[in-house]
Formats: sequence, structure tokens, C-alpha cells
Amino acid sequence: MSSEHVCEGIDRLITVDVSGRGVIYKLYEAARSQSGKPLTLSAAESIRERLKEGDTVIITTGFRVLPGMIQETDGPLGAASIAKALAHLKAKPVIVIERESFGIMRAALTSLGLREARNIEELGGYSYILMSFPYEISEAEEEAERIVSEYNPSIFLSIEKAGMAGNGRYHTMRGYDITDFHIKVEALLERAKKNGALTVAIGDGGNEVGMGNIREVVERNVPNGERIAAISTVDRLICAAVSNWGGYGLSAALSMMEGVKEALHTPEQEEMMLKSILEAGAVDGVTGKREESVDNIPMKVHSSIIRILEGLIKK
Repeated sequence: MSSEHVCEGIDRLITVDVSGRGVIYKLYEAARSQSGKPLTLSAAESIRERLKEGDTVIITTGFRVLPGMIQETDGPLGAASIAKALAHLKAKPVIVIERESFGIMRAALTSLGLREARNIEELGGYSYILMSFPYEISEAEEEAERIVSEYNPSIFLSIEKAGMAGNGRYHTMRGYDITDFHIKVEALLERAKKNGALTVAIGDGGNEVGMGNIREVVERNVPNGERIAAISTVDRLICAAVSNWGGYGLSAALSMMEGVKEALHTPEQEEMMLKSILEAGAVDGVTGKREESVDNIPMKVHSSIIRILEGLIKK
């Protein structure tokens, strides 16, 4: 079976509208029309072309939700999955997230067997570096310059990362302003892009970094779309019903193409990850509660997604 046929199956799986939100099919259709091929295939092929052994990859995530402005369960799991897959491909992941969410992100990465490096000299093997970024736009460009100069990333990847809208603010899906509680990674995206990095983004609603690729479709088809639509754009966009699933789909595609089946985490690790980040303080982004779900979809559904991905890539 060809990679295109497998990735067609992956795309269809990760865009099943289990929660009935009613937006993913329009978003996927728009992104697919730009790509001309399965979105996971397009992103995975581009990553394989750009990535060399020992390259640094910046992965950013983080969406803190009401009422307590706590990190939601969607995002860190997908970021950890991608970090694991890329580590198996001999890349060096640098994870960028709000400092308040460090414990949650560490819990996800540790569940997949990755260890934290203290500096760039220690980065290698199955290790990662965890860092934050400025909350103030005025400080973001200088820090972006420093990070890109020091790490020289070949890839910048964003998954379920709060994105700036046209009014310069950041919003939840319901339109609430959450600007003050999120790091302003668009400066890092743009600086990495200027440095020649491939840019990839994963989102599920339109208010995430990178969804500017299909901004008009978000504005027309997503509730509050004109207010919340993100404006940043990337080279490759993956739209999924749950952003974590987009990350898992990309990991599966890379695993299959490279012939490294263990690059995709297991259903058991999926459940362990979710439980571990809940213990670290994460909440479901829809309910705002600390419960075994992501986007109000129970844990067993998410582990089932991994099982089907395993079947698709013949793991």
C-alpha cells in the first residue's frame, strides 16, 4: 500500500467529528484544497526532506483555558508524541510552552520515555529542552532572535497553540480574551521562517497558530470566527477534529515512512500520558475540569485512535 493511501486513511481517522462540533470538515476541506494531497502526507514528506540527523526542531504548544487559566489536555500530548517520533529520527526537540505549564508538559514527555536536558550541549538521544517565551510582544522579537541564533532549528512546529487574531488579541473558541495568559510565539515562527526553517502547524478550531492559511474559511464557518481567527501562516497545515490527533497522525505517517514503528506511542502510553498530565494539573479544555478526557471526549476514544493508527501503518 502506498504512503498516499495510508495517509488518506490517517487523515480520515483524525478528522472524524466525534464531538459533533460541526467545523472540522470545512476546515479540512479548505486546507486539503491548498495541499492537493493528504495533510499528514504533505507535512511528513516535507519534514523528511528538510530534517537531517542532529537537527533541532522547535515544537510549541499551550492553550490555557477558563475559568482558572490552566493548561488544557489538548496540545501537550500531541506535542509529546511528535517529540518522541522526531527523537527516533535523530532530531533534537525543543519544546516551547508557558512556564506555568512546564510540569504538565514534563509529565507527558516523561510518560513517553524522554528525558529533560539542561542545555544544548546535553541535547541528544531521547532528550528534550523545555523553555518558555515572552508574554509581551515587545520582548518577543529579541528573544526569537536569540533562540533561532542559538538553536538554528530546521523545523518549527506548532500544535494547539493560542494564536493572534486580526485585532492583535488572543481568544478562546467562545471569543473570550486570553491575551495576557499566553506567550507570543508568532515572533519565533516568523524568525525561524526567515532563517529557512520549514513551518508546520496543527489546529482544530481556527484560533491556533498557523490557521491563517485558511483564515477566510474560519471566519465564515466557525462560531465567532471573525473575532477569533488566527492570522499567522505556515508552510504545512494539518487540521484535525482534536489537535492531539493531528499530532498522532503526523507521528504515524513519519513512523511508517521511516520504517521506525516504535516512533508512534502505544495506546497504553496514551492513557498513561493523559493520566499523568491530569495529576500535574491539566484540565479538559471544554469542561474546564480535571477528568480523563480531551475536548470532552473520553480517554478510551483517544487510545482507540492510536490502535487504529497502528493498524493503518501495520505497527
